Amino acid sequence: MPSFVQRLVDAGTVATGVAARDWEEAIRSGGNMMVDAGLCESRYIDAIIENHKNFGPYFIVAPGIAMPHAKPENGVLKTGYAFVMLHTPVAFGDEENDPVDMLIFAGAINREEHNEEVVAQVAELCDSDEYIGRLRASSNRDEVIAVLKDFDRAFQAGELE
Repeated sequence: MPSFVQRLVDAGTVATGVAARDWEEAIRSGGNMMVDAGLCESRYIDAIIENHKNFGPYFIVAPGIAMPHAKPENGVLKTGYAFVMLHTPVAFGDEENDPVDMLIFAGAINREEHNEEVVAQVAELCDSDEYIGRLRASSNRDEVIAVLKDFDRAFQAGELE
């Protein structure tokens, strides 16, 4: 099974310096990349937005980091991800973790892939001050991809604590 980083690179769903006026626009920016890459239907992005409106910012996973996702049956076509660094952070309605500048979109076709890839790999990345710091210090897409590949190598080698 490929890593979430390999899926990001293969799909070409990494963007930096993205302008968004609010949380909904931020979600649409990454969501549209996933739709364009054939990873999900547009209704998947609508489901994320609707869930946020109904349940609040359930996908804020760390200070400044969101992991927008919804259930597979809401339009996931194949497991994949998108990574967005916002030009200017926006509020998502999470007092402890706002504003958000980094979004890691996830769409898994089933719970098994969700648990194996999303939970394990993305959670490890979000827990790593080193890699999150390096991502935030990156000035362009190529630098972000290089940091993500470094993370992936360390994760696969079991070097992260």
